Amino acid sequence: MRSLQLLLGILVAILMGPVFAADANLNFTGTILQPSCDIDSSTANQTVPLGRAPIMDFAAVGSTSNPTAFNLKLVNCAPGTSVTMSVTGTMDTVPSVLKNTGSAAQVGVQILQAGSVGATTGTPVKLNSAISLGAVGSANAMTVPFVAQFYRLGTLKAGTVSATATVNFTYN
Repeated sequence: MRSLQLLLGILVAILMGPVFAADANLNFTGTILQPSCDIDSSTANQTVPLGRAPIMDFAAVGSTSNPTAFNLKLVNCAPGTSVTMSVTGTMDTVPSVLKNTGSAAQVGVQILQAGSVGATTGTPVKLNSAISLGAVGSANAMTVPFVAQFYRLGTLKAGTVSATATVNFTYN
């Protein structure tokens, strides 16, 4: 009898097993973001004044005058975001020169990527092409320095110079 009671006790304990209750519910949410930056509003829409230059400042085709520094500043970037830019506009006969829509003839506006902010020399920017700018640093910002200058294309005729470009950034 005693062994039967012991067997029943073991059987009841096995059948009952541990008792569980839901003490906590967990929900998980999140967002996966594409890396990006904002363009600082103080640099987003600019008119870059190139000033006045006499024809005699342009000795030959390919001569430049009035290099003027300007920059675009990217802010609120995720550190390590890779940035690529493309400068688009109507190209003249030289891939880095924007076509003049003013009254002067055989002159355009050349865009250079400067090596530092405020520099007035740099590397010609090939219009309508992607250019890698590298990765954003720990400051979560990137300043892209440029230079704009007059560029002689042929026999100059005095008049006004006007050109327009758009800069597009992509982020990875």
